Amino acid sequence: MKGLKFQTRLILGFSTILFFSFVIGIISFIEIKNIGDKTESIYRHPLAVSNSVRDINISINAIHRSMKDVVLAKNQEELHESILLVGKHDKQIYKSFKIVQERFLGKKEVVNDAYQAYRDWEKIRDEVVMLKRGGQDERAADITRGRGAFQVNLLFEKTKILTDFAQDKADEFYQSTLKSEKKSLAILITNISLILFISVVTAFWLSKSISQPIRKFINEISSIFSHENELIKNLSNKNELDILSIASKKLKSSYKKLNDFNKELDKQIEQRTAELKEAKEKAEESERLKTAFLANMSHEIRTPLNSILGFSEFLKNEDLPKEKKELYLSMIDNGGQRLLTIITDIVDISKIEARQFNLIYETAMLNEIINNLQQQFSISTNKKELKLKSMKSLNDSSSYISTDTTRLSQVISNLLENSIKFTDQGEIEFGYEIKNNNLLFHVKDTGIGIPKDFHHLIFERFRQTDNQNAKLHTGTGLGLSIAKGIVTLFGGKIWVESEKGIGSSFYFEIPYLPKSSNDEEKKKRTSLFANHQ
Repeated sequence: MKGLKFQTRLILGFSTILFFSFVIGIISFIEIKNIGDKTESIYRHPLAVSNSVRDINISINAIHRSMKDVVLAKNQEELHESILLVGKHDKQIYKSFKIVQERFLGKKEVVNDAYQAYRDWEKIRDEVVMLKRGGQDERAADITRGRGAFQVNLLFEKTKILTDFAQDKADEFYQSTLKSEKKSLAILITNISLILFISVVTAFWLSKSISQPIRKFINEISSIFSHENELIKNLSNKNELDILSIASKKLKSSYKKLNDFNKELDKQIEQRTAELKEAKEKAEESERLKTAFLANMSHEIRTPLNSILGFSEFLKNEDLPKEKKELYLSMIDNGGQRLLTIITDIVDISKIEARQFNLIYETAMLNEIINNLQQQFSISTNKKELKLKSMKSLNDSSSYISTDTTRLSQVISNLLENSIKFTDQGEIEFGYEIKNNNLLFHVKDTGIGIPKDFHHLIFERFRQTDNQNAKLHTGTGLGLSIAKGIVTLFGGKIWVESEKGIGSSFYFEIPYLPKSSNDEEKKKRTSLFANHQ
């Protein structure tokens, strides 16, 4: 050993360290590969089964809803569309069952039971479709609510057994992976301890071998800081350890500055990542809501169009009785009015979003607006046997105000339409009062109510409180969004107080701008939406 050069000794020492590092790397790679294989088993079997069963449950729910649409179909076109949707999800279920059958690690009888339960439900669905096509709507509905619903619940119980088994299997694989991890950690600690021991021995041997060249190394350090005269002066009377200590402090100071910079950079990256994640989530949610809105608009527009086209075709029959002609013309007119309402709502919400919505102020009698609305909506409430009440806090001569009559009426109408739509019994009250120099309007009903969790959502675009309600209601779903936009344009605010099953109370307030009853000249002014932001 004494005859070896310093360079050779360094090579031998570091080669020993590198050799044992290589051995540790190989062992670690083998253990990591083992953990990876077990992780892959979790994915290929329990996780794949869980995901497939989840897809089956989603498709079952979708088919169940579509079967309700089959029962509620009013014409052959709607029936055909609902049956096509059932067929689409039916294919997805068979595809998912195939994956479960291939990768399920338990008894195949469990999978076969679930599969047979689905086949039994398929026979019930076929029977419902046959009855529906045969005009036996009531019997089809009874089967759907009875045997059909029971079979769906049974099917969910069968699929839950599959999910529970997959979860148990995943836990088993997970525990095995933990054992492998502990084993790998023990091997790694042993090898690291060994390499540390060898490193210490090698370092001791090298330190004795390089004690002479240390001075030369110190001289090199001194040359590095040659531009700092004061530091060189302090080093001249220092020993080797002091010199290394001073050099270490200089390096430590530089490292601290670099570390502080890295922490600040990491903080900025983390903040920016959080902002991007939040923006991405908002964009995805907005896109999902827009897609649902467009699908709903497609249905809402297609329904009156089908009515117009269908009854127009009937009118081509020259032998059609006069009474039927008048009825068909009335249906065409209703379809046209509904289509016009839908288009008007879309145009209004687009103008509000583009900040191109204008208010035209004029002198109007507030009580007259309330009376007209009561007369207009009493027809709808009478049909549903609802009581419609109005409340006015001013007499006629004192109720003149400056406002946009059309837009104020539109807000109250949207709220009344919403209340009538979701109220089946009881009463609806609307009106106003003066409060803190503001006009406080209200529309109260005894309808189905709104859960508190949805209060902050109902005025947003594309939002619905319950997309899966079995009781279907027509409409664009934009009424409350438009109402909020107009109230904001008035310089006011709108809110709701409601509980599910109790009823809803909508309030909005706008500035009170009283006018004299003998003010004959109506003063108009236009206010852009951007000015009220």
